[in-house]
Amino acid sequence: MTYIETAISRIEATVGVSARHLETGREIQHNADDVFFTASTLKVPVLVELYRQVDRGIVDLDRRVELTDELRVPESGILKEMTAGINPSLHDLAMLMIIISDNTATDILYDLVGGDNLNNTTRDLGLHKTRIPMTVRQLLFSVVGLDPENAGDTYDLCAERLFNEAYVRDAAGYDPERSDVSSPGDMCRLLELLYSGEILSPASTEGALDILKRQQLRTVIPYALPVGTTVAHKTGFYLGVRADAGIVYSPTGPYTIAIMAKHVTSRDRMAFDLSLAALSRVVYDALVE
Repeated sequence: MTYIETAISRIEATVGVSARHLETGREIQHNADDVFFTASTLKVPVLVELYRQVDRGIVDLDRRVELTDELRVPESGILKEMTAGINPSLHDLAMLMIIISDNTATDILYDLVGGDNLNNTTRDLGLHKTRIPMTVRQLLFSVVGLDPENAGDTYDLCAERLFNEAYVRDAAGYDPERSDVSSPGDMCRLLELLYSGEILSPASTEGALDILKRQQLRTVIPYALPVGTTVAHKTGFYLGVRADAGIVYSPTGPYTIAIMAKHVTSRDRMAFDLSLAALSRVVYDALVE
């Protein structure tokens, strides 16, 4: 059994990993083309689509959006706690979406760029396992058995059910045919295209990567890497699902990596993240010479 196989065998979940060194071409693949739930890693395609529209002159990152109570989305982030009436810029929203996984910021940007545009872009880029039909609000309401279009299914009710982990396992959010999904291979391909400058202008490429490098949720890919290693990445989580995808700037050159897990049985999120972080370190040791 290889070191990679040993690390994966210690993870209590179905795991997929894809990694590719962008200079040497060395690769590690395990269930790389299998479909996994994205959770908040969906925010990477949203970021890319936002900057694509910046390049086309459709979106101005200096534009400001007024926060209203109707825009609030439960769970991660700080905008849900802020006073209505503040006016963050689109750049501010992109930063919050990525570095602290702000769900309210994400849905504002998702609605701005348009779900059809987002999914057309993933298709055009050849990301054939990637589908993002749900906003974060739709996903979170779904997994606790609520409908955001139903006036009686309120933000407060959704937040309460999420807090109490009142999840509904046959909900659309847990159905790969209806939920937000991708594959480790697709996520790495998107990050490689981003890094290469093939899909965005130089300024937008730099802008998107700069935001990803500022990530504050660092318990998976970067956690066990050598101190000072720069990683541009985005994590994702909901009950039974964990993911992280990014670019590691190693001493021998950058490599893309996506680790995605489903059927997670552990209720100890930190312990589970440590098992994924150990896998990330094994990948690092295998690719970096």
